[in-house]
This record gives sequence, C-alpha cells and structure tokens, in this order.
Amino acid sequence: MMQMHGGNLREIAKRYGLSEEGIIDFSSNCNPLGFPEGIRALLRREADAILRYPDACSAELVTALAERWGLAAKNIMVGNGSTELIYLIPRALKPRRALIIQPAFGEYERSLSSMRCRVSYIDLKEKRNFRLEREEVIPRLSGVDILYLCNPGNPTGALMERAAIDPVLRAAEGEGVVTVVDEAFMDFSENHSLARQVKARKGLIVLRSMTKFFAIPGLRLGYLLAHPSIVSAINLHKEPWSVNALAQKAGIACLDDEPFRLRTARFMVKERHHLFNRLSAIRGIEPYPSQTSFILAKITRKGLTSGDLYRALAKRGILIRDCRSFRGLGSSFIRLAVNKRELNDLLIRELRKIVER
Repeated sequence: MMQMHGGNLREIAKRYGLSEEGIIDFSSNCNPLGFPEGIRALLRREADAILRYPDACSAELVTALAERWGLAAKNIMVGNGSTELIYLIPRALKPRRALIIQPAFGEYERSLSSMRCRVSYIDLKEKRNFRLEREEVIPRLSGVDILYLCNPGNPTGALMERAAIDPVLRAAEGEGVVTVVDEAFMDFSENHSLARQVKARKGLIVLRSMTKFFAIPGLRLGYLLAHPSIVSAINLHKEPWSVNALAQKAGIACLDDEPFRLRTARFMVKERHHLFNRLSAIRGIEPYPSQTSFILAKITRKGLTSGDLYRALAKRGILIRDCRSFRGLGSSFIRLAVNKRELNDLLIRELRKIVER
C-alpha cells in the first residue's frame, strides 16, 4: 500500500466529483506564492536540454550548493527529491537498528523496513508542544546504528532548539551512531540549520528539499550534506541520471533568487501568525506553534475525528492533511498548510461551519 501524502488532487477530485482546478489544497506544504518568477522562462529557454542525458553528478548544481553552504563539492549529493536520498541512506549504510523521533515522515520507516532494519521510536510529548527532550533520547542511543530527526518537525512544525539537539549529536557521535537530520522545511527557519556542521561531525547527514520552499515538487529536487566518506558510500548505490536536466537548471536559478527567499520569509511569518490566531478562535480546534509553512492542529470537539473533518472539507473542495498516517498521532490531528490570506480566511469560515455547529 502506498504511503499517504498530501497534495493528491486527482484522487480527491475523482472521489468527490470535483475538478482538480477547483480544489483548494491545504494538504501540501509547498510555497503558496508559487515558484520564483524566472523559472517558467528558464524552462522554456532550456527545453532543448531534454534532448541530452542529464549530468549524472549534477556538477553545476553541486558547485552552487557548495558555494551557498561554504562546503566542498565532496560534501554534497543531489537527488530526485530528498525522498530518493532517504531510501539510499539505509541501502548504503545497512543499519541493523534505527531510532526515529516521532511523529515523523513515514518514509523513514519504510526505507528502513525494506532493509529489514529493526526500528524503535521515541514519542515527542504533546504537552510539551512536541519539542525534543534530550534526556529521553540520549539514554536510548546505545546499540543504535542510525537516528532520525526532523527539524522543523513534520507534521508538528516545532523547531528543535540547539540546546537540545547539540547534546544529542555529541552523544550519538560518541556511540558511533549516524544521525540523519531532515531539514526539508528549514528554509523557513534558516538560521537553525545544521548544514555547515557536516564539516566537523563525521556521522551527521543533513537532508534538504528544494520542492517545498521553491514550489517545484513536479521537478523533484533535493540534496544531502555529509562527510565525504558518507557521500561516497551512498553514491555507490545511486542510480545514474535520476535528477533530470531541467531540475538541475531550475535548482541553480532558485538558489540565485535571494529576493524570492526574502519575500517568502516575510509572507510566511505574517500569514502563519494570522492563520494561527484565527484557528485559535475556533471552539473545538487547538493549533500548535509552528516555525514553518504549516500548522498542526488538534480537534478537541467531542465526536469529531480527523477523518470526519477531512471528508467534510473535501466535499466542499478543500483538502487538508489527516494526520492518522503519521506514526505517533491518532485521529484527533490535522495539518494545515499556510496559504494566501483570502484562502486562509475561506478555510476558517468552512471550519467554523463544521466544528462549531
């Protein structure tokens, strides 16, 4: 069975008799401002690139990423979305025991299960707003080969403070544990990235996605940062030409567009604050603080489940993320992407009709 993700407009349109174009999508966390302005023209201008095989090493994009992070090219690998890299890591490193901090992206577990790796979990506490507690993690590292953290958390939106994560990284290094930190949404909180630490920490892997912040999920583009020995080991298991030529060119253009980055950051802070406050005012909905492009919310109205709310909104042409598919969360949680103001307000009106009736 395929893992359930957000953004499946075709299936929802078919199920509820809607047009794909008419669905308002709050389930997918891509930038609501769309991709940078120059990308459309770039793809037209570079269309002939599809006549040739793409560079299997994504050398130009790797160089651009190296310049951005102050790293060497040998610290970087580009993938067909960060999901390709998630699956390559256990294939290359062959861990026997893994520890996942959850709730978390389900593909970590799926990639490990395909390698018959034993997986254990630590549940972040709801009462602590799903924040990392180092006292719970460090004692569990003995005998573990690989540790998975998502920062900011998906679906929680919570940012792991350096005071919590740094001791975990040190303890993991002391135990010989490889630590994978998934920063798919870190573009929205860039000052907290661990990307540059891969120079000093041989067991650290940082995963990054370019599809969320730059709104190019159809191009599939992500990368990882790690010690050269890890990059080299993973590269042995990577299929050639997995990153297409247009994705590589678009990635370089996205990295160069600093005005887009600043505009998105300002927009997201403003609209996330607005949506959080409007959600907080609905009786029966409790949102959690977020540092990224979405908000996790708990349904507190008795008798109403995440599945009920998902279906009721879908019939109205509004798609949200039912969080039952995230291990560690039950049927009371939904995830809502931050959208443009008029669409956020529309969501609030429809939620009120359902939750407060």
